[in-house]
Amino acid sequence: MKNILISTIYCVVLLLSFTPIRTIGCTSWMVFSDLTKNNTHILHKNRDSIGRKISVAISPASSPRKWVALWSGGTNSGINSSGLAATMNSGEICIDPPNIKGKKTTAGIVNAILESCDSAEQAVLLLRKFISNGNYYHGKSGSIFFFLDSKEGYICEVTSKVCSAQRYDTGYVVRASNWRNPNMTKYVRSDIERYLKASAREYIAFTGLNKMLDEQGKISLPEIFNLSRHIQMPEKSPLKRSICGITTNSTASFEIDKQYPDILSTAYFTIGPPRHTVYVPIPVCVEKIPSIMKNQKWSVMAFNRLDKLKLDSPLPEEWLKFEQNSITLYSKAKDKARQLLKENKQKDAVKLLNFTAKKIWNEAAKVLKIRYN
Repeated sequence: MKNILISTIYCVVLLLSFTPIRTIGCTSWMVFSDLTKNNTHILHKNRDSIGRKISVAISPASSPRKWVALWSGGTNSGINSSGLAATMNSGEICIDPPNIKGKKTTAGIVNAILESCDSAEQAVLLLRKFISNGNYYHGKSGSIFFFLDSKEGYICEVTSKVCSAQRYDTGYVVRASNWRNPNMTKYVRSDIERYLKASAREYIAFTGLNKMLDEQGKISLPEIFNLSRHIQMPEKSPLKRSICGITTNSTASFEIDKQYPDILSTAYFTIGPPRHTVYVPIPVCVEKIPSIMKNQKWSVMAFNRLDKLKLDSPLPEEWLKFEQNSITLYSKAKDKARQLLKENKQKDAVKLLNFTAKKIWNEAAKVLKIRYN
């Protein structure tokens, strides 16, 4: 009885210590090839949820399209062999919230899109079909879907009855949980606190992206990875919550290759909190992933480190060095694979990317001290 009481008190104290930055809210952005270093489109997501079961999922053999996704209570973010990336943020408290249980969840919709669609435009049409059929559940708030392919991207802001789609093909665009499409404000019923906290996360994202442009002229994945770990607001801000908080349980950066989207497009995941693990590449043409990525063992390690060292602990230099080296290694492999594809050697390109990714995963497991068995 005494041990139970001590454990209960500890949990309460731990919860209270996290209260100032407890607000949950995803932050996502799309960056187009005119602003990236290597002429690719990028869809990034910082996922915020209290869920701690994070894993990587790949399409079953029976799927009409190959896909790779980050799984957390469902397929919340993914990319398929058509070079279509999809993810979702929670949206505004709204009129007609999608709160009738038993309908298709947002994760279920993302999964259906990865299975069925070849373009962002097709993804919008399928989403609208779910909405028009009344087959959509998310809870008390609406949602924001992001669809990006090798040509264009869409942001869809959704209630249980309305789907507003805005098209983009240049620059970059950021969303947290606020609706920005002009025809959606009439449905919003969020309070000022929710609005300001979402706006603050967007501010951190776009100022971070602008800093990359100011300093380097282009936006690249290593800088995006650094931005995804940002935990502080500016000194004079009354808000504490940045784009990375204690409920940021994973991140995903989808790099869409415009020339060979079915082979060279890549998912970069943190399988767990981004400040407590490293990014690893997973090619869209992946053939097999290790069990530690599928059984949540990878994420368990990351959450254990978060609980022990807290949110603001710096990543070990060894981890950061490994991450930088692995990005370079995989980029070189993609360059070689591109040349093989130009020579019509698709099997060799796929083999090379899978071999390189596996090598990185094995080394990452050693660096993070994760055992396969």
